[in-house]
Amino acid sequence: MVNALIADPSAEARRAASHMLERLGFRVAGTASTEEALALIAATGPDLVLAEGRLETADGRPLVEAVRAQAGGRNLCLLHVTADGAAASIRRAIEAGADDYLVKPYDEALLRFKLAQLRTRGRLDAGRPKLRVVQDGTRIGASTGATSWRFGLYGKAV
Repeated sequence: MVNALIADPSAEARRAASHMLERLGFRVAGTASTEEALALIAATGPDLVLAEGRLETADGRPLVEAVRAQAGGRNLCLLHVTADGAAASIRRAIEAGADDYLVKPYDEALLRFKLAQLRTRGRLDAGRPKLRVVQDGTRIGASTGATSWRFGLYGKAV
């Protein structure tokens, strides 16, 4: 199961997003606080973060920038969420480090589509097994000394 964190000051928005993500197979945690969101990211390393645009750090930086600056926040998938769908807002969110942008109220079909796009781009593939070639340790022929290879799965165990 893939882990997600929803950082939103609105309990109703957190609840709506949680229900949608749980139906899509995510294990979800939520918070209304920027400081708690940063602490949870550092402690649990979620695969996906939905960060509300109104949440800011004490020094005025948006949560998106703070997450990207944090050591564990560079590789996670980050969606900027807000009610403002203006082109300038979307550009600022992407420039701050968001992988994509969602406008509230949440639409499950759009969320599912955006998550599929992120997986296709390789931004949200944690928790999913990946195929790779592995050495299985058996010898093909005693005289050649060659080792056989096979496809194997690896991935983050959750």
